[in-house]
Amino acid sequence: MNPPSRATDLGPADGAPRPQRAIVMSLVVNAAAPIAVFYGLRAAGVSHWWALMLGLIAPAAATVYSVVTKRRIDMLAGLVMTVLLLSVGLSFLTGSPRTLLARDGLITAAAGGWILLTLTQTPYYLSALRLFTGDSLREQINVAWRDKPPFRRVVHVGTVIWACALLLDAATTVVLAYTMPVDSVPLIGALKLVVLIVLAEVSSQVYFRRNGAPYLSIEPPAAEQSGAGR
Repeated sequence: MNPPSRATDLGPADGAPRPQRAIVMSLVVNAAAPIAVFYGLRAAGVSHWWALMLGLIAPAAATVYSVVTKRRIDMLAGLVMTVLLLSVGLSFLTGSPRTLLARDGLITAAAGGWILLTLTQTPYYLSALRLFTGDSLREQINVAWRDKPPFRRVVHVGTVIWACALLLDAATTVVLAYTMPVDSVPLIGALKLVVLIVLAEVSSQVYFRRNGAPYLSIEPPAAEQSGAGR
């Protein structure tokens, strides 16, 4: 998500990792790569189960690499790894590709649940606001969060919006996994997740600009607001 800010306040300082790049890489590894592997192997005549199982190699490798390089497992990574292992274990026992398809819903459910848990400490939406803004606006956000209860309510609502989007994706993904043709589920599920993320992004930004931005002194021109999400 990209909260409103001036062009000069967007993103981290030069030389720091770009969050947009990290998000794109995550989508490529965890969404695009498994889908490409699945449909490529299916076109080659590989079974549903093996096509889905082999599609897990890229996300699993990325998770292991992240844990090794960071030398820690955060809560979300732990939840995702647990769901991944359980779903693979159940799939081996049942031999059902639908169990692997339902796994995607369980992972987004874990992510949505984790976002709700952040409400008890540092809300997800506050972390996102800090991540996507420069020093000047970030300091104003920190002050507003500390001193203004109405601003804190806005942050809480933004967090709930994102959690609900992921939980809705989780529920619908599980339903699709057990009702739709197996070959259709990966693509439909990916498109559905993109739609829900866009809806969460738009609705949370609109709500923040109407209810949270007035507590910040930096108000960007309309042209810069539209360019901030690019």
